[in-house]
Amino acid sequence: MTSILFLLLKSPHEYCDLEILGKISGEAPRSAVLLNDAALFAVNKEAGERLRPWVDEVYVMRDDLEARGLPVQGDVSVIDYGKLVDLIMDEFDQTVTI
Repeated sequence: MTSILFLLLKSPHEYCDLEILGKISGEAPRSAVLLNDAALFAVNKEAGERLRPWVDEVYVMRDDLEARGLPVQGDVSVIDYGKLVDLIMDEFDQTVTI
């Protein structure tokens, strides 16, 4: 089964329906990387709870957290650009930017 890595770029307020993650991936294993303003998912409990049913693992870019002065809350892995490249190139079969 193909694994899918979703790259989320927008703030939680800009995503009306995260169910699209399930529609795109079906039963495939899926994870999300929070980039840019999507880093707010990692610090907003309500937003994080909306995201969790749709992905198996959540990653957030350290630089995006630091640029916004945000602390991590919940079960989120903080990564750097090297790990992002590994996820895209080696660990997942497909990458989808939303």
